[in-house]
Amino acid sequence: MRFPICFLFCFCSLFFSASAQVVTHDLNFDYENIGKSITYFKDESAKLSLAQIKAIDASGKFVPGKQDILNFGNSTAATWIKINHIHTSLSRSYLIVDAPNIEHIDCYILSKELILNHMKSGSLSYPAPGVTIESNFVFKLPDGKNDSVSSIYLRLKTNNIMLVPLKLATPEAIMRGKAIKDRIEYVYIGVLIALLLFNLFLFTSLKDTTYLYYTAYVLTLSSYLLIYIRGYGFLFGDELRILFSYHPHVFLSFSMVTSLIFCKKFLNLEHTVPWMLKIYYFLGCCAIVLFFTSVSGNKSLSASIAQVMTFTVSIVLWISGIIAYVKGHKPAKYYIIAWFFIWLTVGIVTFSLAGVLETNEFTMQLIPIGSTLELLLLSFALGDRYRIIIKTEQDVRDENLVLVQDQKQRLEDLVQKRTELLTKTIAELESSNAVKNKLFSIIAHDLRSPLNSLMSILSLNDVDALTMEDIQHMLKENKKNIETIYNTLNNLLYWAKSQMGGIVTDPVSFDLKVLIDELMLVYSPLMRKKDITPEVHIAGSFPVYADENQIRLVLRNLIDNAIKFTSKGQLVTLSLNPIGNDVQVCVSNPLDDPADVDISNMTGHRIVHSSYGTDQEKGVGLGLHLCREYISSNGGELKIKQDGGVISFCFLIPKGKD
Repeated sequence: MRFPICFLFCFCSLFFSASAQVVTHDLNFDYENIGKSITYFKDESAKLSLAQIKAIDASGKFVPGKQDILNFGNSTAATWIKINHIHTSLSRSYLIVDAPNIEHIDCYILSKELILNHMKSGSLSYPAPGVTIESNFVFKLPDGKNDSVSSIYLRLKTNNIMLVPLKLATPEAIMRGKAIKDRIEYVYIGVLIALLLFNLFLFTSLKDTTYLYYTAYVLTLSSYLLIYIRGYGFLFGDELRILFSYHPHVFLSFSMVTSLIFCKKFLNLEHTVPWMLKIYYFLGCCAIVLFFTSVSGNKSLSASIAQVMTFTVSIVLWISGIIAYVKGHKPAKYYIIAWFFIWLTVGIVTFSLAGVLETNEFTMQLIPIGSTLELLLLSFALGDRYRIIIKTEQDVRDENLVLVQDQKQRLEDLVQKRTELLTKTIAELESSNAVKNKLFSIIAHDLRSPLNSLMSILSLNDVDALTMEDIQHMLKENKKNIETIYNTLNNLLYWAKSQMGGIVTDPVSFDLKVLIDELMLVYSPLMRKKDITPEVHIAGSFPVYADENQIRLVLRNLIDNAIKFTSKGQLVTLSLNPIGNDVQVCVSNPLDDPADVDISNMTGHRIVHSSYGTDQEKGVGLGLHLCREYISSNGGELKIKQDGGVISFCFLIPKGKD
């Protein structure tokens, strides 16, 4: 009993190995890929007829499918696929070739070796009875009437990479399967449209050509993905659908060119990675070659070029982004992630087409999904770039604001200095005007009046109108006027010299004590006449380094001034004191009425108004002004201080060598 059973088992195994696998209606009509449930044969000549193929099938040369989605690569051969199925119900069933870019499809439906139906379709064909052309090709199968076995032969040929996802399904299963697939596609279609419109709006608003290049890239890549890869060209009518199928890689060549232009602009390649410009230009030329091969209709060559170019371009753009980021181009962060996604996607698809990885439904959706993610991340990169630009501009504005404020402060300081200088100049002009007026007053009155008096005496003497006693009396009375004229002329000469040629100081070393002793010999008689006691505090010699004539004039004016404003019986003090590297000279005298003295009127640079001394001595007010200028030219400063009823005029002179 065991032997017949084993024999029967071996016979069945041999029978089914030589025949195509049977796809049952109950198990496989639910919109799933059936690549592992069919057999196929590659017709290298692409000229075999159905009868010849049936003979080849009968000889067992058809090969079982090994993947759910069949991958026949880029070949000019025709591929024959055989499907056996069993009708188990009366419901309508369909055969779906779920790929939009197969150029020629012949569908033969046989029952008991008789051809029930022959339907022709493909991306280069117009709609035919029994075939629906949308983003795939749907063939209507005969109604199921009994459990008889029907055979389906598919002849597929295309001048392109051929992936063949085959499905058997009932109308209900088609609705369920397409609903899931459509939801996925609607998501990335919506994302693509949103990116396109949003970045077009940004370009029109910001006038930044980077957004224009990105928009062109989104438009061309989306057109390639949706019209060719996903087969939505049927929405534009059969004529345009067929035209797109003849030249599918035109959009891809445009997308490569726009991607290179966009990335060059986004990465600022001329400054970040200038040596890669030649590579970009070379890839751009390759994309132009792809354009012309596609326009010429050479789809097989175009597909090979596109496969290599897609991977190469994505790798080059990714590497250039990394280098630019390392060199400080911070907006390239999302850019690097975006191109990493796309070259990873292209790499997986390339390995799938090469047979290294299994082709499945995920692989079919990988390029659209990966490209959409890439475009989305590039949009993030543009947003990050705009944020960095805004932040940089804000930093520049803040820096400029600080610079403006600093410049404003400097201008204010400069204006203040110039205002002070202008005020000083005005004061000097006013002082000069006062000097001019004072000079005219001296010449008109202070000098002319005493001289008129002398001329009158001389005129009276000429006519012998005066006795000798009268002449002596008048000369004695006019002696004070003559002394005043002398001092005034002396001061005027020094002042005029300083005004015409500037104060020229000729410092020499001399003993200040010797100079004071000489002056005291001159002024002692004047002091005795007014009953003033000189008090000189000088211990030892005091060598100084200054202009001797100028210091002499200063001391004469200060001593003369002290005598003039000191009452009879008082003291005039003159002292020398060493202070560091200088010698301090002080001339002091008591005041009759300290309340009447205004020191502030003496400390300015204007000429002091003259006043009468205690014995009605007349001055012109020029002496103190000369003292201040000559002391300043010798490196000192005249200081006036009042201590109770005593006023002191002090200044410093640099010490000289012993």
